[in-house]
Amino acid sequence: MIEPNVTAVAFDFGGVLTYSAFDGIAAYGHTLGLPDDALVRYFRDDPMMAKLELGEITSKDYFKYVCITAEQTHGQRIDMRALATAAAEGERLNPAMIALVEELGRHRPVALVTNNVAAAGWRATFPYHLFSVVIDSSELGVRKPDPRIYEELLRRLDLSAEQVAFVDDLPRNTEAAAALGLHPVLFTGIDECRAELERLGALPPASITG
Repeated sequence: MIEPNVTAVAFDFGGVLTYSAFDGIAAYGHTLGLPDDALVRYFRDDPMMAKLELGEITSKDYFKYVCITAEQTHGQRIDMRALATAAAEGERLNPAMIALVEELGRHRPVALVTNNVAAAGWRATFPYHLFSVVIDSSELGVRKPDPRIYEELLRRLDLSAEQVAFVDDLPRNTEAAAALGLHPVLFTGIDECRAELERLGALPPASITG
């Protein structure tokens, strides 16, 4: 079966364009002798994280909540500044992924669709010029995997769902995109991502590009 050509690609931010969304947080937890998921869980699945990414609470309020709750749970003091610094590690861009975005942009529109925080430090140096569309949960008031964020993506691209590939490292987000007809690409690494985008027709095969 021949896949239809994809005419636009949308990327997640943390864990896709960055090296890792949670490694810094996990490492800080390890220095405190906490279980692997003790702090990461607050940044991945906690309802308060959803409120932060929707702009309903401030970063200060969120980090205060994590520190108090984790301290009560594990009996270990959590330093709010150290935790914020650890979380910022998840904002470090992967140059190889940015190069892939730049390469894609020579062929078709590229979008960013991120659940993120209004006061995040990455915004000051992010290469926005590489993206035709940027959709940010803290600005839109909707976050993945809510179908409305994908519908807004299609509206801004002015494309139908079958023309768009969506790259994310969380299955719940790619599954929600697939339910609307977008081509889901579950990110596991840059080589696998490139291969899938080539298969979808978003990129010419590497042998052709040189």
